[in-house]
Amino acid sequence: MDVRRRSEGCGVLLLLVTAVLILGACSRTPKLEGRVTDTAHVLSGIENDRISHMLATYELETSHQLAVLTVPSIDGESIESFSLRVANDWGLGQKGVNNGILVILSMRERAARIELGKGFEPYISDAKAQEIMNESMVPAFVRAQYAAGIEAGLSRLMTEGRKFVVSSVNTSEAQK
Repeated sequence: MDVRRRSEGCGVLLLLVTAVLILGACSRTPKLEGRVTDTAHVLSGIENDRISHMLATYELETSHQLAVLTVPSIDGESIESFSLRVANDWGLGQKGVNNGILVILSMRERAARIELGKGFEPYISDAKAQEIMNESMVPAFVRAQYAAGIEAGLSRLMTEGRKFVVSSVNTSEAQK
């Protein structure tokens, strides 16, 4: 009887460990590799470099941090929760100013999202971000022209983002 309980206990323990590992794998945040993290491998090296340069130049000009992430799949997680989790884990934007934007594409789910830092709320509404996605990005994505869609959307986001001027006053108030 004691041996039977011990083996049942080991079976339950093994099941729990397996469940924890599976859940952990599903909620793992991709590692930030740079301004462009293309884990779905939909961009060529030249496209990746061109978009990265575009983002670096914009960050020098405005201090806003924009990043692009492509993933093969979000494994059943909603694009909204996945993008928010990644943006928070990556810590885009200046602390307290929240001037970061994440553009994310999930290939299997055919889902994309623009995740705006809280600091952008007065300057770029969620509706405006969705309009940019629908008008500038999705049409190119449908044609598998991922770099063109990303660049078109980023250009519009950058234009809108220039309304948000970060000064030393913004950063010193945010640090209080």
